[in-house]
Amino acid sequence: MNQTTTHGDPVADLSTSPLPTKKTLAMRRNLPFQVTRFLSFNSRIMRMVIKGHH
Repeated sequence: MNQTTTHGDPVADLSTSPLPTKKTLAMRRNLPFQVTRFLSFNSRIMRMVIKGHH
């Protein structure tokens, strides 16, 4: 359900949204996992950039 504030800005009801599991929270705090994801994402972006410059 969306409500409106007195200023007209919409407010989203997030009370029914799913919460992260313990495993998800642990992976978000795991520095080696985050570094691996960071490097993986950046390498994919760099591949796209390099292919686009031909």
